[in-house]
Amino acid sequence: MRSIIIDDDAIARLLVSKLCVDFPDIDLLEEFENAIDAIKFLNDQEVDLIFLDIHMPGFSGFDFIKTLKNSPRIILITSDKNFALEAFEYPNVVDYLVKPITKERFAKAIAKIHNFTQISKEKAIAPVKDSNKELYVNIDRRLVKIDFTDINVIEAKGDYIRIKTNNISHVVHSTLKKLKKNFLLIRF
Repeated sequence: MRSIIIDDDAIARLLVSKLCVDFPDIDLLEEFENAIDAIKFLNDQEVDLIFLDIHMPGFSGFDFIKTLKNSPRIILITSDKNFALEAFEYPNVVDYLVKPITKERFAKAIAKIHNFTQISKEKAIAPVKDSNKELYVNIDRRLVKIDFTDINVIEAKGDYIRIKTNNISHVVHSTLKKLKKNFLLIRF
């Protein structure tokens, strides 16, 4: 997983980078002491995971999350327990670690990332085997049923697709090719 660390505290960045060494699938690309430099980096690079502090001067972690267009998974790392509920309002926040971080707790957070990534890949689009009238899509960690008759337009948007229905527009992390493959599994 291509990863970065954003934290204004040099000791916290060092601790997280040392913890990452024990996980060979984490490719730590860069460390940033502020969100602005990280945004500049992300304009040219894609990452899968961000270790992010909440309290930083000038630009908070939550402000940073709001600027992301195609957000990678985020593990928030903070010394403040008070923002945990707010943190999970963001669908890309997978875990919330309170400093000081233990090795065991860090390992649990990485396991959540692996589990969440696997579930997202398997369930981004799942046709219902017993029905030819509906499609289930994974939106914000929930399966949403869409009736085929309600679908007006399906648009490709890079690694995402937009499914416009009579009532709502859904954005799903999947490709049009994958959607087509799943449609072919369903008999019309």
